[in-house]
Order: sequence, then C-alpha cells, then structure tokens
Amino acid sequence: MPESRRQFSLHRLEGLTDGIYAIAMTLLVLSLPLPQMGGATTESDIVNHLGDYSDLFTSYAITFLLLGNFWIIQLKIFKYIKASCVSHLWVNLGGLLFVCLIPFSSSLMGYNNHTFTANLFFHLNIFLVSVFFLLQCRVLLANPDTIADSFDKSAINRVIRINLVLPVISLFAMGLSFISPEWSIILYIAVPFLTTKIKRITPAATKENSDDI
Repeated sequence: MPESRRQFSLHRLEGLTDGIYAIAMTLLVLSLPLPQMGGATTESDIVNHLGDYSDLFTSYAITFLLLGNFWIIQLKIFKYIKASCVSHLWVNLGGLLFVCLIPFSSSLMGYNNHTFTANLFFHLNIFLVSVFFLLQCRVLLANPDTIADSFDKSAINRVIRINLVLPVISLFAMGLSFISPEWSIILYIAVPFLTTKIKRITPAATKENSDDI
C-alpha cells in the first residue's frame, strides 16, 4: 500500500488535538493582567483596572468560545471517520499550527484593539484555522476509505457546508477592521446562530445520524 494511502489509528491524533486545544484555551487566561499596585488596593483600583482592560476581557471571552467551537468541529469530524491517512495527518497538524497561535493573536488584539493590524492578524488567524477544517474534509473526500462505515461522502459534504460559516465571517471581520477595528470581533457572536440555521436547512447525512452535526 502506498504511504499516502496508509491508514492510522485516530487515538494518538485525538490525544494530540485535545491536548493542544486544552493548552491554547488555558493560555488565553494568562494574558489577563493582575493589578500592579503598591500598598493597599482599594475597590476603586480594582474597578478601574477591570475597566481599563475591558477590551482584553471581551477578546478573551469571544476567543475562548471560538476555540471551543473549533474543538467541537474537530470532535464531529473525528466521529465521521474511522482512520486517518498521511495527508489527513499533515492537514490536521497545519490547522493545529494556527490553533497554537490563537492565544498570541487574541492577546495582541486585546491590547491593541483600536489598531487595524492587530485585528487583521487575529481575523486572519481564525480564517486559516477554519480553512484547514475545510481542507481536512476535502482530504477525507479524496480518501473515502477513511470515512466511517455508517456515513458516506454526503456526510462530509454536509460538514463542509455548515463550516463555511467561520471563514466567511472572518472575511467580513477583516473588512470591518478597515472601518471600525474595535467592533470587528463582535461578528463572531453570530457564529452559533448561523451554524444552527444552516444545519436546519441542510439535508441530514443519514436518517439515524440526522442530529450528529
């Protein structure tokens, strides 16, 4: 069997993926600064500190939810396949490369949310992660023997249609960064609503698995 067609167990890939997401989500909170004050800290000091870094807290919350959404997408893709292949492993690693970058891009945007460059960098990061999910699905379509027996190519195509939401929103966020950088991250709040709406109008992959995505 050619190396490109060789199949691999998902267990180690799942473990690596879960570990990277757990670390990335944990690193987000480390970017939140504690007050650096001498002497006794008053109530107003705390309130002022929280107000000064409100943009950073907003960035943290939305980015954490985005990472959680990415992790859920990956779990669902793993559910649709029974094994990995070399090309799927490399595409998965490519996606994880940009997942690891998210704590940095989120912190950069949180501290500099008034700048176009910081926001564009974050949105581009999110765009690249979401594109790698789509590439992952394309690789699976090119290797149908990796798809679980209870599903077929239509199941993967359904995943692709639903997961077009994130790259489209990130592109809109990039455009909004030119006009109002500090508001561009708010667009990601629409992700769960749009995903749910597309899921409802997209034909189910199989009768017994109509609620899997």
